[in-house]
Amino acid sequence: MSTKAALKAAKQAIDAKKWDEAVEQANAVLEKDPKNYFAKLFLGRAFDGLGRVAESATAYEDATKIKPEEAQAWLGLRGLYEKRKGEKVDENTQVGLKLAEIYADVDDAMKAQTAINKVVDFARANGTKQQYVRALATQLPTSPVYTYLEGRLPSPSHTYTRMAEILETEETQRINRLIGERKTRLGATTEGTTAEVKREVYGQSDLEGIYQSIIDWTNDDEQRREYEEKLLLRTYDTLLVLPQGEKKEKRDKVMKLAHDMVIIKHPFLLAWQIELEWRSSLDNMAY
Repeated sequence: MSTKAALKAAKQAIDAKKWDEAVEQANAVLEKDPKNYFAKLFLGRAFDGLGRVAESATAYEDATKIKPEEAQAWLGLRGLYEKRKGEKVDENTQVGLKLAEIYADVDDAMKAQTAINKVVDFARANGTKQQYVRALATQLPTSPVYTYLEGRLPSPSHTYTRMAEILETEETQRINRLIGERKTRLGATTEGTTAEVKREVYGQSDLEGIYQSIIDWTNDDEQRREYEEKLLLRTYDTLLVLPQGEKKEKRDKVMKLAHDMVIIKHPFLLAWQIELEWRSSLDNMAY
């Protein structure tokens, strides 16, 4: 049987849900042409029909490598991941973003936007808080499709704010949980355990950068002031728990943030305390 005839037979078997026959016909093509895109595509669909998920994913992945700018194999992968709910959330995010790029390249804004929306909705419904935050990042100016979809996506300040809210809650819960777990250790003190946990969590956190992004992108002066305060508080709190030898860079940042707030006469007590007390101390050291 010719390659064309075998592909046609594979397609007909898929339409009839004769999955084993479809596998046989697709493999017949691949024996002659191992890089045949449609044979890999049909193989992925047939394995999916048989419930052989890992083999289906491999076939679809092979197809994406043969023709990375064709949407069909990526759509097949997305279908697999969506059926597996919480097992493949990050993978689904990457596939959805790739689909959005493909649609953007052919100037199909509706499909590109839909691909991003599906990524975010899926992560919100099935993922962890961290996975949801990573999915939201597909809507940000750092996303490869942001420029193309600008105006169709939520404003960056809105997305960054949502990410901040999620991470604030998640980090507070994590800090409280870890303190509760560790404070019963032999020789542990509440102060030492709290500092240790905060140092660990803050060291892995993106919140400082997210707060700065909200400040940079928002058009709302009240929101900007709110997040300037949050940024100073987080930076200051991080400084307090850092080892002595690692404090200088963070201290300089705290002082700059406080100084910038004082310059514009923002009435935030911590900023004024830092500006007046710390700078006065430095001036005295200079003499």
